[in-house]
Amino acid sequence: MHYVIIGNSAAGVFAAEAIRGLDSSGKITIISEENNRPYSRCLTSYYIGEEIDQDRIYIRDANFYAATGIDFIPQKVEQVNDTEKSVTLQSGEIVGYDKLLIATGASPYSLPVEGLDLEGVFELRTLEDARRIMDFAPHVKEAVVMGAGLVGLKGAHALHELGIKVSIIVNSRIMSRSVDPHTGQIITELLEQDGYEVIYNTKLSKILGQDKVEGVCLSSGKEIPCQLVLMAAGVSPNVDLVKNTGIEVNKGIIVDKHMQTTVPHIYAAGDVAEAYHAVWDEKRVISIWPVATAQGTVAGSNMAGVERIYEGSVGSNSAVFCGVGVVSAGIPYLPTGEGKELSTYDKVTKRYRKFIVKDDILVGMIMVGDIDGAGILTAMIKQKTKVSLDTLNYWLNHPVRFQGYCTAEAKGGIVCGIC
Repeated sequence: MHYVIIGNSAAGVFAAEAIRGLDSSGKITIISEENNRPYSRCLTSYYIGEEIDQDRIYIRDANFYAATGIDFIPQKVEQVNDTEKSVTLQSGEIVGYDKLLIATGASPYSLPVEGLDLEGVFELRTLEDARRIMDFAPHVKEAVVMGAGLVGLKGAHALHELGIKVSIIVNSRIMSRSVDPHTGQIITELLEQDGYEVIYNTKLSKILGQDKVEGVCLSSGKEIPCQLVLMAAGVSPNVDLVKNTGIEVNKGIIVDKHMQTTVPHIYAAGDVAEAYHAVWDEKRVISIWPVATAQGTVAGSNMAGVERIYEGSVGSNSAVFCGVGVVSAGIPYLPTGEGKELSTYDKVTKRYRKFIVKDDILVGMIMVGDIDGAGILTAMIKQKTKVSLDTLNYWLNHPVRFQGYCTAEAKGGIVCGIC
């Protein structure tokens, strides 16, 4: 049996290990256009900011491939040939497979902005991106970050740690997919107190300079001098290699509960996959590390012939802004008239808690400042736990404690109180 895995990050690595644990003799080939051993993309910003050294980025030893009997090919895959059960590499080489996993991740959006080719314009997706930014940073006094999602904010933090003055351009809201407007405002206040400039309701119109970045012009007409621009306006799944195949694609590659695509023997996992979302009760792309590892493990197990069901995941994010922790999970807010939202806020300490409930089920939460109990709440969201409003109102201002709670299915819809 020949297992081919395209992608060398979380989903691909965890899939390979699941396969090897179940099939000691099968041939495993990992193909990646990045010629690195497995590393955590989540840590690249901390590497730039000199908060960790390079060794801490890697998630596997240098002898990982040899120790697990994996062949590694450092090339880009241009095309999946589903009818011939093969993939075509950039070099023209064709690699056949019996089972295939597509774990190609996602790539940053490329905005149609003049000046993207100037020296000093960067993205932050790969370890090589991080190294290039680190090499360039000594020449930078001012930087502009285009985008206020988690990648943009972590990149801004890294540059700030290097003593660079950072301006963050926010088109609509900070972390708009993860937190509500109130949390975004708290984060803004924390950033501004720490010396960041946060500019709302505008877009990047043009990057200024001849050969090197000298500044940016915003759609508002404002010009900001800078020597570095970090483009972090979001990502899109890398699905081009499955064009002209029978693999169904929406925003990402559609997969079933086994992480299998619409073509037999071809699987997808990680940021490229569109799988079941436990809260929205539909298929969605969730681009976070824990989801990629879980999906990779499920895909690898099924590829090796041992059935494993992907139960779905809950979108969750955690970060620290200027020493203040922020955690969110599930749905950050509901349309007007749907469900109930309970919240409390202390303006002095920045402590904020919000619980989102629909049909007596906890479907979302946000915690700022005091984040103890976030894991309990995230598990409740994933398991669709029914919970009383009295319990949630208590938890708004008291520690979240857990001695056993029930899911709606387990108790036939009985609502739990404070345990």
